[in-house]
Amino acid sequence: MKTMILAGATVALATVAQAGTIATLPPNNGSGGVFMEITPTGPGLLLTSFAGYFNGAAGSTGNVEIWTRPGNYAGFTASNAGWTLADTVTITSAGTTTLSGHTSFNSAIAIPAGGTTSVYIAGTISASQLRYQGTGTTSTSTFSNADLTLFSNIARTGAIPFGGSQFTPRAFAGEINYDFIPAPASLALMGLGGLVAGRRRR
Repeated sequence: MKTMILAGATVALATVAQAGTIATLPPNNGSGGVFMEITPTGPGLLLTSFAGYFNGAAGSTGNVEIWTRPGNYAGFTASNAGWTLADTVTITSAGTTTLSGHTSFNSAIAIPAGGTTSVYIAGTISASQLRYQGTGTTSTSTFSNADLTLFSNIARTGAIPFGGSQFTPRAFAGEINYDFIPAPASLALMGLGGLVAGRRRR
């Protein structure tokens, strides 16, 4: 069973249909935290795990914070105001130029259908800072497949989330795994679960 946390509520998911993975490009620049926007093409999604390129030597570990906010991140990258700390996980680096293994989130992160959700992934020590890509380019900010579009063009340096210096275009380098939100959970996200249950009891 998977657990999803959204707007202060925990939703238990008995069954989840496996969806897939979206991958970006290898890194070619510094490290810190990276912003991205995820927009489902159809059903809502649950982010389940991710892999990245980290600043630490192979085998080193460190914490990574995952922050979320509804809508776009433009204008909201210098402060955690309006953001929710969705999870903190421990990663193991595979080295600065080698993609790490996938780190599972403690609770799947909900990306509702019909809109955009911003996600900020930031390392909290030097070893867990994410390396990013985009130096000298403007064409590697958008990645998409049949299920979603991922846009990423801002990163902040250092090991303090929302701190350091901001650079653009700088994009997420790595992979994100996701599942589809089943139909009953989608109803619950929209506040219709209780209504449907009430109708069935009549």
